[in-house]
Amino acid sequence: MSKKFDKIIKSSVDQDILLFLKFAYFGNTSNPLEAASRSAYHDMMRTIRFYDLPQSDRWEMREKVNKVLKEEIDWLDSSHIKSQSVFDSWHRKLSDEIKMIYQSYGIEFSYGQAQKWINMTIKYLYILEVQSFDGVFEYLHIPIDNYIFDSVENLLGIPRPKQAWSRLDDYDWYLCYQEAIREKLSGISPLRWEFREWLNAVQKKGD
Repeated sequence: MSKKFDKIIKSSVDQDILLFLKFAYFGNTSNPLEAASRSAYHDMMRTIRFYDLPQSDRWEMREKVNKVLKEEIDWLDSSHIKSQSVFDSWHRKLSDEIKMIYQSYGIEFSYGQAQKWINMTIKYLYILEVQSFDGVFEYLHIPIDNYIFDSVENLLGIPRPKQAWSRLDDYDWYLCYQEAIREKLSGISPLRWEFREWLNAVQKKGD
């Protein structure tokens, strides 16, 4: 961890149980990037309006995004990402690339959808323990969805937008929102905070 005060609670888990849980959630993880991207895509695909686009084109778009994600996430380490601003520029460029892939097929695709795919892929790679993101973890963005909008507003006092997360298409607003969250969090990386508060928010919704 690169954030000085991140507190990580370690626990011993039966390896067979851990492998089973990973398979139950992610499926085949022989290609971790593909598994992480697939799960991230499923988190947001219901928000995409495909209309009558053939299934073959949908697969083609996903493959193109996976190729870009692999190239870019392989580059995501402390030898390249030396500051928050460098990470933010990297994230904007990657978001633009994913948007352009979908738009080239005539599909509307927002920054809200792009950030969900990128940020959840990164989070899932961390969960799968194939990437620790040492040296850059504190720069990572929080995946934005309705649960996080609620937690950020209730716990950090940052108002939620009027738009649904999937329709947000102003990257400058998105970046300001991430910066506002970061400023409110003292001594903990945003993604570490999100791990805990997203789970709390989901459990409260289920009560």
